[in-house]
Amino acid sequence: MAIYRRGKIWWYSFEFQGRRIQESSGFKNKKAAIRAESIRRTELLDRRAGFSQKKLAPKFEEHVEKFLAWSKQQHRPKTRELHGTNCDTLLRFFRGLWLDDIAPVMVEDFKAVRIGEARRNAKDGSTVAAATVNRAVTTLKLMYRYAEKSGFAVADPTRGVAFLPEGSGSMRVVSFQEEILYLAEASQPLKDIAQIILDTGLRPEEVFRIRVENLDFTARTIFNPFGKTKVARRKVSMTAEAFELLKTRAKKAKGSFVFPTKSDPTQPIGSVRKAHDAAVENAGIAEHFRHYDLRHTFATRAVAADVDLPTLSVILGHTKIQMTMRYVHPAEEQKKIAVGKLENFRLAGIVEAIEKGRAASTISATVN
Repeated sequence: MAIYRRGKIWWYSFEFQGRRIQESSGFKNKKAAIRAESIRRTELLDRRAGFSQKKLAPKFEEHVEKFLAWSKQQHRPKTRELHGTNCDTLLRFFRGLWLDDIAPVMVEDFKAVRIGEARRNAKDGSTVAAATVNRAVTTLKLMYRYAEKSGFAVADPTRGVAFLPEGSGSMRVVSFQEEILYLAEASQPLKDIAQIILDTGLRPEEVFRIRVENLDFTARTIFNPFGKTKVARRKVSMTAEAFELLKTRAKKAKGSFVFPTKSDPTQPIGSVRKAHDAAVENAGIAEHFRHYDLRHTFATRAVAADVDLPTLSVILGHTKIQMTMRYVHPAEEQKKIAVGKLENFRLAGIVEAIEKGRAASTISATVN
């Protein structure tokens, strides 16, 4: 038994099943601390004997392996890849620790170190965005949820830890001129995929996985059955161009997917990044944009066309209008049009007020 003081509080430290248990008793009284240490030992022995439903927490790296194996069964390829990358980063900081040793202050330190790395490496172009740090914390949070469901006695250290502010990031709107140049250089199936995104606002991965059976050419709708939320699993309407494009591809489809891989028609295409980057470069577009920015472009154009935010939010599959508002980035031309509308509205109001004033003066003069 090892009882010692840190300041005014008594701590205990002992070995149990190959690991060091070192915790605060929470008491200033030595006898109370000894009782707390004894209770803690009894609790651990009960777990080992199976009297308690809660299991002893494993080492961080051991849980990472189990978590990634579970993720492989539960998540899409891109999500699994993201969790794998995040776990590689998290292991740099938490390897060797027991899962229940990690505290919120350690997660805060993780955030600070990652941002510090970004600042030090900024000169050579190697930066870590706030969004990247936030995604790693999200993976850590999910790891602890999985641990709790697996019956381990752990407390989520990310609870109460705030995400870093991300801002609007690198989102941007593609101009109509850029769209023309881009589509002229885009190879297939990138060209058709890009057109569908611009016409429907679907996410790229949602377009990749469009199935022939989910196309209703009578109602002119596309059903997306994927998504974490109910609103993400939705129907979107086809434009005339999307209707013709999808009808042609559906007739030629050899499998279930409208956009299959070249090697296996039974599997959906997974990425068009190389083709997209080549199209942007060949089109001579100075300011590079991401493939996902086509979805932001759809959202911004929809608002410019007077589509109300609640309706747009449903089309995009967002649970909150606040998320939809983040997707909308009015171009300079649209801002000028908006100001022009406001100016005309104001002038019309002033003219109407002057005319009413004159009419009132005329009536008053006639009566007198």
